[in-house]
Amino acid sequence: MQTGTASAVGDWLHQVVSSNADPRLRDSAERMLEVLDEAAQVPSGPFLTVIMRTQARKLEALRDALLTLLGQSDQDFELIIVGHDLEEKEGESVRAIVEEQPASFRQRITYLAVHGGGRARPLNEAIDSASGQYFAVFDDDDLVLGHWVETFHTASQEQPERLVRAIASTQSVQGETWRGGVDGFRTSSWPDTPYPQVFEYEHHLVRNHSPFMSVAFPRELFTFWGARFDEELDVCEDWDLIIRGAYLLGVNSVEELTAIYRLWTGVTSSYSEHDRTSWETSEKRVRDKLNSRVNILPQGAPASIIESLGHRGALRIGAGAQLDEILSSTSWRMTAPMRWGMVRARAVARRVRRRDRSDGSAQPED
Repeated sequence: MQTGTASAVGDWLHQVVSSNADPRLRDSAERMLEVLDEAAQVPSGPFLTVIMRTQARKLEALRDALLTLLGQSDQDFELIIVGHDLEEKEGESVRAIVEEQPASFRQRITYLAVHGGGRARPLNEAIDSASGQYFAVFDDDDLVLGHWVETFHTASQEQPERLVRAIASTQSVQGETWRGGVDGFRTSSWPDTPYPQVFEYEHHLVRNHSPFMSVAFPRELFTFWGARFDEELDVCEDWDLIIRGAYLLGVNSVEELTAIYRLWTGVTSSYSEHDRTSWETSEKRVRDKLNSRVNILPQGAPASIIESLGHRGALRIGAGAQLDEILSSTSWRMTAPMRWGMVRARAVARRVRRRDRSDGSAQPED
């Protein structure tokens, strides 16, 4: 039996094999582990397949995004640019930008035209063409830092077959027109880091705290487990797969800032393109799917959930700083005489009842 499987399900199967369970169950678990290990064999392709969606609306941002890939310290990746619902002229503009790249980079870029479907369709089409050991989605209007690929690569070797999650910052960007009528942009804020440094399961059940480009998905998630992006979702396709992948394979959190998630104003984005109803409907579908299936909690999830619940419970009973705030408040000090009077009244009542019982009368206790 091979023992390289590191997924959450693999961890559970290892426990079954080494337990006192029925021999038939242990044999089945052992065979399942062998299948998992076979499916997780390293392919001959590059370490990372980068999938980049584009609708050719922000061509200058696309140039920036490609420049950040060109400058990666680890060049062991391929890039699939997926033009989604592009007219011929728009597709030509994207291909022309690809041709601007140095030959060593250009030969690792594939352009794929996809028509129809929502935001998830181009991702699923790209997965079928990908040859990497890991997949990452990096949209054409965001940025990655120079060690983005290297960070994913190192973490994948430390904990094979798990999702890798790094830290992303946010930065506001304003669309504007540059000289010569070019559609350009300018940054309007310093980068901020609003997301947790470590992947927290219970928080991700509420909403997504991991921008798309901050997560790398192992190939096993798609080839063995058959995962696909949900094409019925208008939005939240990233959150949906991150949560499903985390439960199946676990997450290796890397406390390293590797990307900038751009928050666009003045131009079309996923936030402006879809109304609140679309977001609420998609969020509900993600949660309904989670509730409809049996979930195996990854390693560390129970402790994380218990810690979160314990923290909120402490706040509810007035522990720590909140208790100090209550005790030092004006209302607490002003009502002190009333509380003292109530305590004294109860003490007097108890003495009276004890005296009455000693006299032979029966009075109920509080």
